[in-house]
Amino acid sequence: MPLRHIGLAVLAALIWGATFPITAVALDSTPPIFFAFLRFAAASLFVIVVPRPAVPWQTLMITGLLLGAGQYGFMFVAMANGLPAGIASLLVHTQAFFTIGIAMLIFGETFRFRQGIAIMLAMAGLALMVLDQAESGGLLAFGFILLAALCGAAGNNILKSLGHVDMLGVAVWMSLAAPLPLLLLSLVFESHGPIQSLIGSVSWVTVGAVAYSAILATVLVFAIWGRLLATYPAASVAPFFLLVPVFGIGLSTLLLGELLTFGQICGAILIFIGLTIATWRLRAEAAAIR
Repeated sequence: MPLRHIGLAVLAALIWGATFPITAVALDSTPPIFFAFLRFAAASLFVIVVPRPAVPWQTLMITGLLLGAGQYGFMFVAMANGLPAGIASLLVHTQAFFTIGIAMLIFGETFRFRQGIAIMLAMAGLALMVLDQAESGGLLAFGFILLAALCGAAGNNILKSLGHVDMLGVAVWMSLAAPLPLLLLSLVFESHGPIQSLIGSVSWVTVGAVAYSAILATVLVFAIWGRLLATYPAASVAPFFLLVPVFGIGLSTLLLGELLTFGQICGAILIFIGLTIATWRLRAEAAAIR
């Protein structure tokens, strides 16, 4: 892969990683479900300029509900309930392990030894984080982020079944499914009166975070990943996803002053090693095929 394409992959991971601390700042004033509504409402506006992919409407809607309303809705609620942005950026990537489990059940994929090692390391890391969260009273937020990862895994397996499609088009058009259910949930659980109370929570920080999430973290990043995946094997591109939690934790520490506890650090290291083993397995298999 040429240096310029490596730079694009790193840039995409940086943009995604920065989404977490930026969102955390916005959630100080805006309710999490309503913020998720704003993000996907803004992203869905790009259907005006992005052609619809060759994917059935039903599939786009289900994928949007899982990856949009489910994954981001639960993730933002977890962050609003005290889960540090850096830890959220790591834990949401445990969807890689849920994805393996679902693929085994639905697609009949075989369980490999390396996957077993990766999952055991990740589970040990999760156990350390559960103990740490229990001591700080943050188990509810921990549960929400795992629900977000589960929704992400289910959506990933739907994407897996689509084969080679326009991922930018999928990202934009599936965004149409998320805003309405997110708005209804926000009105039920977050509104303390008419919708004006939610609108009044929108600050310039919120507007900036929504614009960043919709334009950069959705449209630009998916355009970059789509180009790279169309040019190179997925096994060559996938390892760059591991940079997302690295940037997420690093920027959250730098910008928000988040300090990880010893238990969080140990748990994060084990989960990251597990993710590395699970992801690099693909690259090793691709090299063997060549």
